[in-house]
Amino acid sequence: MSTIPENLAANAGIPTQRLLLDLMSVAEVDALIIQKRLPDWAEDFPQPADYDAARRFFEAGLLSPAATAFGTRMIRERATSLVVGTIGFEGIPVEHAVEISYSVAPSSRRQGYASEALIALSRFALAQPGVEEAIAYTDPGNTASNSVLLTAGFLPEEEGDIALKFTLRRDQLPEASR
Repeated sequence: MSTIPENLAANAGIPTQRLLLDLMSVAEVDALIIQKRLPDWAEDFPQPADYDAARRFFEAGLLSPAATAFGTRMIRERATSLVVGTIGFEGIPVEHAVEISYSVAPSSRRQGYASEALIALSRFALAQPGVEEAIAYTDPGNTASNSVLLTAGFLPEEEGDIALKFTLRRDQLPEASR
C-alpha cells in the first residue's frame, strides 16, 4: 500500500547547516535527462548516478505536486548556491517504507555533505505520517557509502552478494528527532 501525505509542501526545500535540499525542478530533470549542464551546477556535477536519478524520477511520475515530496532533490551548497549532488527517494512510500539514494560530486566529497543531506532527508521522511522506515542499499565494498549510512544512524540488516541493506526506523531515532 502506498500513501502520499496530503500535508506536504511540495515545493519546500529542506535546509541543513551548510546545504539546501531543493526539489528537482522540471527544468533540472530535463537538463539531466538530455545531459545538458546548467550554470549553477558544480564543475563535476552531474555524475552518471544523477542522470539515472532524473530518469527514474521522470519515469516514476514523480512530477505531480503531491508526489514530488518523495522524489529527487538537488544538494545545493548554501555558501556558493552550487548544486553538488542529488539525494532522494526511489518512489512514494510502500508498506510504510521509503528507499533513499544519494550521489555527491567528487569535488564535494569528504566534507560530510552526504551524511548531512542523508540525516536531513531521512528525518524528513520519518516525520511523515505513514512512514516508519527509511531504507538504503549500497555495495558491501563501498566503505565510503557504508560510513555515510552508519553516520546517519542507519543499521546494516542483510548482506547479499550484490547489495547491503541499511535501515533506519522511526523508533530508532532519539526522542527529540521524532
